[in-house]
Amino acid sequence: MKSKVYFIDFHTTFQRNIFDKIDDALDRAEFNTVYREYDKVAVKMHFGAENNFGVINPRYVRYFVNRLLALDTKPFLVDTNTLYAGHRVNSIDHLNLAVRHGYAPSVVNAPVIIADGLKGQSEEVVPIDTKETKKAFIGSDIHHADAILALTHLTGHMETGFGAAIKNLGMGCASRRGKLAMHSVSKPTVNRERCIGCARCAQWCQVNAIEIKDGKAHIDEKTCTGCSMCLSVCPFTAIKIHWDSSHDYINAKITEYAYAVAKHKKDKIFFVNFLNNITKLCDCVSIHGEQLVPDIGILFSKDIVAVDRASIDLLNEAAGRNILKKLFPDIEWEDTFSYAEKLGMGSIDYELVKIK
Repeated sequence: MKSKVYFIDFHTTFQRNIFDKIDDALDRAEFNTVYREYDKVAVKMHFGAENNFGVINPRYVRYFVNRLLALDTKPFLVDTNTLYAGHRVNSIDHLNLAVRHGYAPSVVNAPVIIADGLKGQSEEVVPIDTKETKKAFIGSDIHHADAILALTHLTGHMETGFGAAIKNLGMGCASRRGKLAMHSVSKPTVNRERCIGCARCAQWCQVNAIEIKDGKAHIDEKTCTGCSMCLSVCPFTAIKIHWDSSHDYINAKITEYAYAVAKHKKDKIFFVNFLNNITKLCDCVSIHGEQLVPDIGILFSKDIVAVDRASIDLLNEAAGRNILKKLFPDIEWEDTFSYAEKLGMGSIDYELVKIK
């Protein structure tokens, strides 16, 4: 039986606004059956890097929170801290950033919690028996939540090809130790022939792992976290990652971590993917790049694999080509879906139900 994925576009009329369409989609997708009275519901978000404006509009978030409140649940917005320095590396700065980006409790009608604590060390160890992971390190407050509502903004991604619900749960719910495990092999290297020593990579490195020696960039592998920010900012394509080994690994690890998060929630997760402001790079970067396609719409499903597969299919349809393959030719992002399906997380065989 095909998994149902419900779709609305952003077109509205005086008689029917976007929230009317969201309500219909949630009702058709049986949103209310996922949550019970008094459930503590983790509304999994990405609050965006400083100066990134591609994240989900807080008015949408408030609407979903109000739907949860109407069910007498106890929703809270949540994310985890990052590996690299910046405004999301500890809970104090991270919470302040969330407020600056419009996710204040007074706006979204729910408290905001950073699930892995002050410095990213509050975690639960979840044993799983998967190819690359035997123990997953998950942010404590996400692990202990009764249910999850994953609100995800679709983007491209320099390491995984795309970022959607699987990445939101996998990378986004991991503690810092978990994130380090995922990034452990994706270390960049410098092509000395192409490098001109402009130092842009060093300026952007969040952990000061890059310095200029003899007019060329040098990356300290011991300090490097593998975040690949340097790769995205180098204007001379002088920094590369050996994707043949690392992209398969990190995609597998992210999928396994998403599996670890969902393992104890069973039927207590609902997924909403926003297909607007879709850019080549993810919301972890402090820029807002050019949109790849015009805004598409919003997807709703109980199946994480189906909702992500449908998201990519709609993106490629809007682009008129396999745009991720063009942007990231060395990344076999399709493997994410086959592996997630193999783990029993969902199905790539879906029915797209369009709601007018």
